Amino acid sequence: MSLINQFQADCLEKQVKRYGTAQLSDRELLGLLLSQFCSARAVSQLTDQFFAENFDLTHVSYLTAMDWERYFNNQTKAVRMQVICEFVKRCRQNPPLVLGQVGSSQMIGNHLIEKLKFNRQEVLYGVLLDTKNQIIHEKEIFKGTLDSATVHPREIFQLAIQFTAARIIIAHNHPSGKPEPSKNDQLLTDRLVKCGELLGIELLDHIIIGKNNYFSFREAQLI
Repeated sequence: MSLINQFQADCLEKQVKRYGTAQLSDRELLGLLLSQFCSARAVSQLTDQFFAENFDLTHVSYLTAMDWERYFNNQTKAVRMQVICEFVKRCRQNPPLVLGQVGSSQMIGNHLIEKLKFNRQEVLYGVLLDTKNQIIHEKEIFKGTLDSATVHPREIFQLAIQFTAARIIIAHNHPSGKPEPSKNDQLLTDRLVKCGELLGIELLDHIIIGKNNYFSFREAQLI
């Protein structure tokens, strides 16, 4: 690999690490992909050939096995590109996983009791919902002593933004087995409600899990 090509590849990789892949041009994106299994000279030639024959990357979907083999003049590399393209195609075609629909605080409360009641530490758990209150993702967000100082809204809403959630339910357990909310629980809830309003992501409920019961801020009309 020439020093110039190496420098260009290194610069692109640094851009990706810092800003992500969305800011790359089609040519840069294809070049970085091809660089994983082609020499720098071949990458330059292949990208030139591809964009001489195709307007943009959308045409990748229409390329056949024979097309890729013509580009690479190498069956193994052609198969690799076919696999990558098929992977991307399936990711785009498959609908997002829906884990169930939340109809009430009681429904989600009973669901979370089984998940959280045996934890000896406090665990903050997030349930992400779409506009129809269908669960699109669940995840443990934080483990340890929960209060409005140690739990930052950024950690919670970053997850919601990642999965393009319209609403979020948070829950945490009380290892004592008593789900009555503390002052810190109320402060955290109020803070998350305000942050959610700014971001356009509604905090639908904050549920505290006890031994075999729960407390819902929504049911108690505290949200």
